[in-house]
Amino acid sequence: MSTQQHTAIMNDDEVLEIAKAMGKIFNDGDDEVAKRLVAPDFVDHEAPPGTPGGPDGYASTARWMRSVWTNARWDIVDGFAKGDRACLRVVFSGRHDHEFMGVPATGKDVEVQHIHIYRISDGQVREHWAVRDEMELARQLGAWTKPRPGGQR
Repeated sequence: MSTQQHTAIMNDDEVLEIAKAMGKIFNDGDDEVAKRLVAPDFVDHEAPPGTPGGPDGYASTARWMRSVWTNARWDIVDGFAKGDRACLRVVFSGRHDHEFMGVPATGKDVEVQHIHIYRISDGQVREHWAVRDEMELARQLGAWTKPRPGGQR
């Protein structure tokens, strides 16, 4: 008798669709999507220390972000998947109405790019990594005043 777990093989399109569906957790506050798509042993490598893992941890991070940023939105610009990994480039936008990472509320609208990478198996997200343009966010909030080169916005 085999003790190995069965792992369903997913094609790249299926992996990408699951990654895209994760946006419903942040954009729509859909906790049911979190319960369905985020694995119980999920690890968010970008979450602050002490943040719980699993679907509840990811959903609570989404709720916190939406509480800080009025009209918070994560719009997918493009993405791809290969094997068990999906990569999405998104544009985050929202109005900074509450303290965020030590920066008092400014009331400013922001728009910054993110890259999100998900590891997906058996129809659920197991891990998440992200790269966010934090310097651009700080510049838009007035917390960093150096202008971008070449007159870029």
